[in-house]
Amino acid sequence: MSRTWRLRVWTRYRCDASRVWAYKTDPELLAREFRPYVHLTMSSADQDAVRQVLQAESGSASVHARLLPMGLRWPMDIEVVVPGFHYRDTSTNALFHHWTHEHQLVAASDGCMYVDEVVFQPALPYCKATALTMERLMKHRHRVAAGHLPAEVGGIGVSVLRLDAPSSAG
Repeated sequence: MSRTWRLRVWTRYRCDASRVWAYKTDPELLAREFRPYVHLTMSSADQDAVRQVLQAESGSASVHARLLPMGLRWPMDIEVVVPGFHYRDTSTNALFHHWTHEHQLVAASDGCMYVDEVVFQPALPYCKATALTMERLMKHRHRVAAGHLPAEVGGIGVSVLRLDAPSSAG
């Protein structure tokens, strides 16, 4: 039985939401956030498709990434939900039966908050270890981004990880 995990990681930025959106929608900058632990690679055509959808702030795209050093394929569908504030990527791959990643910006008078909300079902045994690894990796990418964008001290990579309770559908 696959277990569903929910992970929320957020950072409070001291800059305009449009600046964070520009950073968080650049495929090359996003790939750098995972290093040195995971190297996310995409073809030029797939990078262009991501840019076209996210930086034009409309539509959807299906792209393929590769996770190195494991060499795993990561197919994903990307969709803009609210232009300039919210996009989603979804995937089914060798690591996850289900993966939905919401990228959200919440504007504030003195900056914004960037939130990664991930719902996933690991495909491998040891679900808790996979979930904890995902939490560490997402917190790492928030620390990397905070090195490039002005962030609120104490508000970088704050996280909550929980296992969804099984539903009692009858």
